[in-house]
Amino acid sequence: MPTTKWILPEGIEDILPEQAYWLEMKRREVIDTFISFGYGLVIPPLLEYTDSLTQDISEDLDLQTFKLVDQDTGKQLGLRADITSQISRIYSTFNENNINRYCYFDHVARAKNDNTKNSRVPIQAGAELIGSSEIENDAELVILMIDVLKKFTNKKIFLDLGHVGILKKLISSANLEKYQEKEIKNLIRSKSSSEIKQFLHNQNIDESLKECLKNFPKMHGSINDIEKYLNQLKIFDDRIEKDIRYMIYLSEFIKNSHNNININFDFCEIKGFDYENDIIFSAYIENDSQEVAIGGKYDLNSDGVTGIGFSIDVRYLLKNQFLNKTKYKLVNKSGKWFTEDNNE
Repeated sequence: MPTTKWILPEGIEDILPEQAYWLEMKRREVIDTFISFGYGLVIPPLLEYTDSLTQDISEDLDLQTFKLVDQDTGKQLGLRADITSQISRIYSTFNENNINRYCYFDHVARAKNDNTKNSRVPIQAGAELIGSSEIENDAELVILMIDVLKKFTNKKIFLDLGHVGILKKLISSANLEKYQEKEIKNLIRSKSSSEIKQFLHNQNIDESLKECLKNFPKMHGSINDIEKYLNQLKIFDDRIEKDIRYMIYLSEFIKNSHNNININFDFCEIKGFDYENDIIFSAYIENDSQEVAIGGKYDLNSDGVTGIGFSIDVRYLLKNQFLNKTKYKLVNKSGKWFTEDNNE
């Protein structure tokens, strides 16, 4: 019987036995770690109604969601691009406590891929802590992310802390149109000082605010590098000083648990989906410029309930070999797969 060599779409790939075995071993370790922190495992459906997936809170999330029609009801369904929105639904539907903790280890699907190194069907390991705004709980979530990341790799980890709320407060002072806000966010994300300057030149914005936004690409590094801009920032909104102090206290909590990671502050750090509006963070691995984990804080609903969560891109770690060994490995011998001691 003739065989056909099929080509998969770009950004979509198989996971073959050796890597699949490693992945399953790590999955067990990671879920045990989540549970040891008090996080309950959930497995939301891959497919559900689009309005509950996107919740009208994120344009980015809506663009990344594959959409199709339910043949039974005629309603629009979506393939999840993110699990956080599903956990928000679970919390709102089934929660019996004000504070709750959930974790997951599963696939998502992305309609678009702006980075050829990334998969369009990522495997995400993540957690969400909902119902608390205490700094101890925010720190718990970030510490858990680093603990889990260390299950995957023994390379040095770098953590970037940002705060979306600071940029949002500044932009709200500028009274820009929505499309202009989106453009300035993209320019600040790229840290392109010349393009930011060119964009602001044609805007009817207070000159001191223009100067502050021009300086945004410089606002990264150690806390000393950040604090020198504090007076300039708080002129426009005195809540910004509180935001920066919160970031500093959060970093101190994290260092108490993980003193072997590098922590930097970066106000241009606005990755992830646009429903986040407070503390955000990204983790990187030594000698690689691509973030392997992202997270942040968000409003769950209009009643003031907040959540904080993270997701680790497990498929990226798998693809790029940032891997710790498992106790056993899987090998093929004459068409049969066997486990062998990985130390041999």
